[in-house]
Amino acid sequence: MYELSLISLLALCLVSFIGVPHGSFDGAVAALLGYRTKKDFFIFVTLYLIISAAVIVFWIYFPIVSLLLFIFMSVIHFGLCDWSYLELRKYKWSISLTHGLNIVFGIIFFHTNETFEIFIFLSNSSFSQLQDYLVIVYLCYICLLFRYFYLAYKIPILRRGLLEILLILLIIFYTEPLVGFSIYFCLIHTFKHIKSILKDTSKYLSNNKFVTITTVAFTVLTWIGGCVAIIYLYNNYSFEESFIKTLFIGLAALTLPHMTLVDIFYRRKFN
Repeated sequence: MYELSLISLLALCLVSFIGVPHGSFDGAVAALLGYRTKKDFFIFVTLYLIISAAVIVFWIYFPIVSLLLFIFMSVIHFGLCDWSYLELRKYKWSISLTHGLNIVFGIIFFHTNETFEIFIFLSNSSFSQLQDYLVIVYLCYICLLFRYFYLAYKIPILRRGLLEILLILLIIFYTEPLVGFSIYFCLIHTFKHIKSILKDTSKYLSNNKFVTITTVAFTVLTWIGGCVAIIYLYNNYSFEESFIKTLFIGLAALTLPHMTLVDIFYRRKFN
């Protein structure tokens, strides 16, 4: 039985009510990309739901592969988001990977046992054999971090990014893994994403009512779907276990269409 501390449970609630809804702005992103008629928007929503459902089904049958892909997608997505505000196209992937690895593998490095307990529970499998390969990832991250220090010395704007990296490491070092993740996800990642979307919607969309309605609707539907999943899983798991499975598998299901929309299409056009 997997148990959560009270502060970790509160952290996951924060992710559910603040972090997860940031993806609800995807309706606004779709509008920015030209999906503004009822027919086009219906196609967008349908494709979004199909991709999300496919991820859930894939996780049920291939949990280990799904979890590894989710970790990989998180590194790329967080990195691209954290990098984008620096408005520096040169060294894009080097900088992005440093930011992405910083939060994901920073948590794993400082809280290896606790993190692997979560991974084992989410995948219903032993992850012990994968710990041997972590040293390779850590070495890659250290090399990238040294390169980041060097680039920050040459390029002043990168010093903001370096300060953020060090601040995140400090936070995740002193907090439980889920708490550190929650602070990053809600206060840094979500804030940056919403700020970027609102800047572009106010500039390129005249119908702000559409943004509000779609964002609220997507948020409420996501919460309802989450509640249904928790109730369903509660037949076989405790509330805490049902909550954590619903949240992270749900995040994976939403990340793929969200990442495709934002990191491939939106950033290409507006960044």
